[in-house]
Amino acid sequence: MNQTIQRRLYKLYSSSSRSSFGLRNRISSLGWIVVCGLPLCAFMASMYPRDTFFQLLGVVSAVCIAAFVSVLLRKAQLKVRRLLPRHASVGRPLEYTVEYTNLAKRGLNNFYMLDLAPDPTPSMDVFLHATEPGEEKRNAFDRFFLAYRWNWLKSRFLLMKSKLFLANSVGGEKCGKVRVELLPLRRGVIHLQNMRVVLPDALGLFQRVKRVDQEEDILIVLPKRYRMDSFDFAGQARSQVGGDSSTSTQGQSGEFVSLREYRPGDPPKHIHWPSWGRTGKPILKEYEEMFFPRYGLVLDTAVRAEQEEVFEELVSVAATLTSEMDTDQSLIDVMFIQQGAKVQTVGKNVERVEAMLELLASVEIDPVADWAALKNAVLKHADDLTTCFLVFGDWDDERENFLQSLSSFGISLVVLVVQDEENPVKLNSDYTEITLLNVGEIEQGLASIHL
Repeated sequence: MNQTIQRRLYKLYSSSSRSSFGLRNRISSLGWIVVCGLPLCAFMASMYPRDTFFQLLGVVSAVCIAAFVSVLLRKAQLKVRRLLPRHASVGRPLEYTVEYTNLAKRGLNNFYMLDLAPDPTPSMDVFLHATEPGEEKRNAFDRFFLAYRWNWLKSRFLLMKSKLFLANSVGGEKCGKVRVELLPLRRGVIHLQNMRVVLPDALGLFQRVKRVDQEEDILIVLPKRYRMDSFDFAGQARSQVGGDSSTSTQGQSGEFVSLREYRPGDPPKHIHWPSWGRTGKPILKEYEEMFFPRYGLVLDTAVRAEQEEVFEELVSVAATLTSEMDTDQSLIDVMFIQQGAKVQTVGKNVERVEAMLELLASVEIDPVADWAALKNAVLKHADDLTTCFLVFGDWDDERENFLQSLSSFGISLVVLVVQDEENPVKLNSDYTEITLLNVGEIEQGLASIHL
């Protein structure tokens, strides 16, 4: 299609979207009934000139004029501050407090607070070059006007949903609080800077929407996570004396056992200084060694653009596995391709799980797959790994070779492949222990895994 036409369509959709958004927030449901009833009354009065229709037209017109003048007289000067947590999770409503200060000398009552999502309008470049999944199957009319592509892109870029919350009345130059709620729709970073005060007229037909004085707040939306009550990670410390685990070790740790004389080569940090002072000889604290398992988790980011839903489930599976591991008794190396091989380690004495979840909140599809670099990153820790989880979103020769390379080094592997039932993955592998997880049934699939 001629890009000139597509550019004009983009401008048309953008302007109509802004107009629709403005009207939707400025006219209430009752207001729409009255506004739509006004031309109907005018039509009936012109077609059937009876006193009843003229009286009805006069009443509806008077109500509309009174409500319109009333809403124009409403004013507000507010300054707000959000008391936000650092994190939210996809699909879980988040409640938080908004503190507001009335900067005007007059009191303010009967008003609402609305925290708008960042504008989901795609850029023109994205609109021109993106392709809606299944767009080639649509009829010629839909492919020409691209309305479905526009709606799909808008839904993709909509990060959250919010609604009106009635605030408490506040006196002049006084402060108040209100609890509001938003629903994160996608993982990532949300920049909140669109808080509005909504001022309805006395009749509840029209609303004046004004921006309030505010600072930008940042909310990190973590990936969706699933329950894994029955999952048991191999090598994890369980009811053992000293909490030790006979698996790969990372660092020296343990419980205090006894004191003994210092021997050359012992770490100076374990010297017991009070005993040295009493005896005149260096005395060392002796510890019982403790062992902590170390896990690897490989996240497949090299999926096709049209597999966005599958990719989101891949990230959710990785976030679930990371959250379920006992990081007080283990280490986790999450490895993926993002403009090269990336490795992030969390666990005992390293990083907290929140750091990993924040990283997964921002990971994106990387179609350029450097499987060799990823394999080297895994093999670098191969001797320390108890188990390595491979979370794939597709299957081909490159993934098969990657799997066989790791298997040949004797690494214990758990292979998970996420698939869309409409486009199932065609497995062609000699490795038999592969678990398929279907989109929409991830939690049930994870519950079936046993190590």
